[in-house]
Amino acid sequence: MLSRGHETIDHTADMGIRGWGSTPAEALEEAAAAMLELMADVRGLVPSRRSTISRAGSDLTELLIEFLNGLLSDADLSGTVYLRAAVTRLEKTSDGTWALDAAIEGVPLDEVRERLRIEVKAATYCGASVREQDPGVWVARCVVDL
Repeated sequence: MLSRGHETIDHTADMGIRGWGSTPAEALEEAAAAMLELMADVRGLVPSRRSTISRAGSDLTELLIEFLNGLLSDADLSGTVYLRAAVTRLEKTSDGTWALDAAIEGVPLDEVRERLRIEVKAATYCGASVREQDPGVWVARCVVDL
């Protein structure tokens, strides 16, 4: 397996996504990339909008779902097609929950409508997990509702 990457996985009426990397943060970033690439052809686009997103979860799996759904809701509210999300902070807090901050970059929806592919409605808990698969290989996966 490559040290970092992502893919989509066919699923009955929806789509599975999987991201992997050497850290949980990289795996979350790659899962986000898999979802964003389902939604639009982002190749070659130069971001003109930048924002941040913060999410929390009781564990890494809940944080994955919160992160992906946060990207979806923020994109919808701002009229933005996101190209990438870079985790800038991922930590286990003193109360045992997980917190994440990410820098997100995109372009206005009106400028790239012809590049839209599929509408992703939500990230779901179906098959969701974030775990260390092998030493130094973290995998984040879930099914997204189309």
